[in-house]
Formats: sequence, structure tokens, C-alpha cells
Amino acid sequence: MKKYKSFIPTLGAALLLSLGSAFCAQAADIGWVTEDGTWRYKDASGNYVTNTWKTSGDSSFYLGSDGKMTVNQWIDDEYYVNDSGAMVKNSWIHITEEGGSKPAGWYYTDSKGKLERDGWETIGTYKYAFDSDGRMRTGWFFDGDDIYYLGGENQGYAKTGWQCLDYDEEDKPEDGDISEARSSASDSSKWFYFQSNGKAKRADDRTYAVETINDRKYYFNEDGVMMTGWIAAEEEAEAGDTTGISRFVYLGDENDGTMARDTWLELTEHPASCDDKDELAEGDTDEMPEDGDSNWYYFESDGTPAYLNAKASSMSRATTKVNGDSYFFNPYGVRQTGMIRMVNQSGEEMVGYFGDSNSDGKMVTGKKTNLNVDGDSGTYYFADSGSDKGAGLNGTKDDYLYYQGRLVEAEDGSDFEVFEVKNRLYLVNESGKVQTDSKNYKVDGSYMYKISGGTIYYIDDDKNVEGKVEASDASTLPEVIYDKEYVLNGN
Repeated sequence: MKKYKSFIPTLGAALLLSLGSAFCAQAADIGWVTEDGTWRYKDASGNYVTNTWKTSGDSSFYLGSDGKMTVNQWIDDEYYVNDSGAMVKNSWIHITEEGGSKPAGWYYTDSKGKLERDGWETIGTYKYAFDSDGRMRTGWFFDGDDIYYLGGENQGYAKTGWQCLDYDEEDKPEDGDISEARSSASDSSKWFYFQSNGKAKRADDRTYAVETINDRKYYFNEDGVMMTGWIAAEEEAEAGDTTGISRFVYLGDENDGTMARDTWLELTEHPASCDDKDELAEGDTDEMPEDGDSNWYYFESDGTPAYLNAKASSMSRATTKVNGDSYFFNPYGVRQTGMIRMVNQSGEEMVGYFGDSNSDGKMVTGKKTNLNVDGDSGTYYFADSGSDKGAGLNGTKDDYLYYQGRLVEAEDGSDFEVFEVKNRLYLVNESGKVQTDSKNYKVDGSYMYKISGGTIYYIDDDKNVEGKVEASDASTLPEVIYDKEYVLNGN
């Protein structure tokens, strides 16, 4: 309770002198009289007034059934007279002993001296609740669907703002239970947010309630507990989300609670092991991170983790751009590295490279020589513009042939080979350069191919055409090793 200078006004000698002066000013046989140090009141008939109030100056006094002025008692269970006999107004009254007419505790009388009871009252700058006896409530107060915390036995006012309180989720407090205030949360204490009206922010018709406090977004459960870690905050997943990860947000540790957004976080806790894990759809369990493993996530401006959209038809839709760079996330929102292969709903293949396992996962674009993928080194080219930016090239770039981003070269010692990429035949030398000149070409010292009018033909040693090279004659394309493969088929 907010303490005032005086909870029970002690009227003392000054008031008694005032009272005595008023009494003595009246005739001896009418009004206030004192006998053996006790004040009484005589009416016009000379009888002692009983069971009623009489005033003197600004104070009211009660005459009991014996006509004596009453002190330090409750009158009609509504009013209180102090040790000077005056009705207490606008003041706190502290009952310290059990067994009297009222339980021990704090009580308050209003400007008319009437006891506040069974409701709320703002006193000074604080809001207090009183029970049906008029006793100030303390501790937890559950008023219908509303939750309040009123502090210890000498506080009693509705708390506002952030409060960290002892709280056992397996043995929740009841009305009147008092919790110790803590400076930080633990297994046995939790954070609550009490609004300006004293009500705890809590969920009602939804699993969680959301509140923006100082430009930060927080979530609370039905008990008013601030949520932390991963929770399934949204009712439905976004289109293209095959796992339900778009329903989840991350709220920091037990003393944070702030929804992560526009930020990278390396986490060892994951949605698959949080209390809401059953809200995740069944998917590829190999892709689901395990608790304890460290993984990177990126949270969008709305708090949604970046994830692989199963409806993606291009590299730009399959990746997420952060500060101008693109990254790849699996269906559970975990950032990936290495060579990634995707097949979209149209059956088209997309290949991208996102650095080695020790990198920051940025998409690689342009030409990369001596790129080592799972121990196999090669030259690659990834598109550097457009919606397919980052996708491995299938075709020619600067007169060199690439397949799924990897340079296609004739086998050492073979001089030239024919390869088919995207239904087109190419004659390629040992460096991967595409031959386009209309002339005859030797392989191992003998004439083998001829290009005429853009078509590749077989020729004999006399340079006579023996037939057109068919797709079935093409050499095997180089193997491209992938760290991960994904089939994008939507929801």
C-alpha cells in the first residue's frame, strides 16, 4: 500500500479542547455533558441520547445504547470512530487483531465516513479493491475474466506496468495469494504486464494475446504470463508453407519476450521442441532441426521466419533477400549453405550455391572457379541478374557451356565432345568452349565432326558427311553434387 502520513487521524488534545469548548458552551442540562470523564448527550427532556450520531464542530460522534460516547469501534458495520470518538473520514483503518467484528487488514472510509466495500475505489493516485467486508484486497485478484495483482498486505493497490512475480504454472495462485516480486524470471517466476487500468494483458478468445509496448510486440497466454521462445502465434499458415512455420514467432529468452523481427538470430532451440510443436505439420523430418543444434534464422518485419515457399517458380521466390543479399532457408526456416537443387511445379530445375558450411550463407552469383562442392572442384556460373539470379546456368555464357551452373568440358585427350543442354547440341573442347565455326574437327588426330549451318555432323577421314549427330549420341553431362534437394509442389 502507498503509505500516507497518517492512516487513522488521531484527533488528540486539540480536537478534544475544541469539543470541550463546544460542549461547555451549551446549557448544563441540554446537549453534551461529561460524567466521570465520559461524554454523553442530553436531549431537551433531560434524557440521555442513545444509539445515534451527534455532531460537534466538523466531527460526528456516536452515543451507544448506554448513552456513552463510543470510541475505537465499528458502528453499524459501516462507520468507525477513533480513540477520540470522532467518525473517521477519508482515512485508512488498520485492524491488526483477529476475532473482532472484522477480519484483520486495511479498511477505508469515504468523505462521509462510510466504509468502502465490494468494489474498486481510486484513492490518491492508486486503485484499490475491497471485498464484501470492506477489507482491502491484496495479492492476486481474479475479477471475472480480469486478472489483477494488488501487492502485499501493506500495499493493496493495482499494479501497473511490468511485474516479475513468483508463479508456479503447475500450481497457479488463487484469490488473495501473495507472490514475491523478482528482478528476473526463472522456472518459478514469470513476467506479467498490467495495463494502466490494472488488468493483466491476457488471452481471451485466442490462444495468445498480443500487445505492442514501447514499439515492441509481446504475447501473453490466458493466465497473463509473458510468452518466451517459440510459439504458434497465428491461426493459419501462409500459402506455400508446407510445415506451418509461418504460424510461429520467436520471443526471446525468459527475460526478453520481444518478438524478433527484421533480424538474424542463431538459436539452439527450435519450434519442433517448443510447447506448440504439435502445430507444425508433418514434413521431412531430416529437415527439422533438433534442440541443441545451432542454426540461423531470419525473421521478417512481421515476425515470420523466412522459409522455402513451396509455390516458388524462380530462384528469387525460393530465396529471401536481406539487405540486398539473397539467402536460402529450408521449409522449417533454417538457413542453408552449400549447393541446393530445387525442382518447381513445372518440373524445371534450379540450382544455387550459398557458400560452404562455414560461410554466412549468401547466394553466390557470377563465375566461380575452383568451387569445391563435397570434395569435387569445378568452375561454375550462376546468373547475376533477373528473377533467376543465383540459379546455375543451363546454356552458354561468354562462349562457354554450363549445365546446372557447372562448366561442361570435353574429356582430357578427346579434343572435342558433343553435349546436349536444354534440347540443344553443342560441340565443346577440353576447356568447355563451344565451337561454332563451320569447319571440320579432329578427335585424337582423326576427323570426327563437321559444323555446317549451325548443325553438327559426323564425317569420315575424307571429310565426307556420314550423318547428323543426334541427341542420343551426346556425351554424359558432368555430375553436379548437391548438398540438399527440394521438390516444390505447393500446398
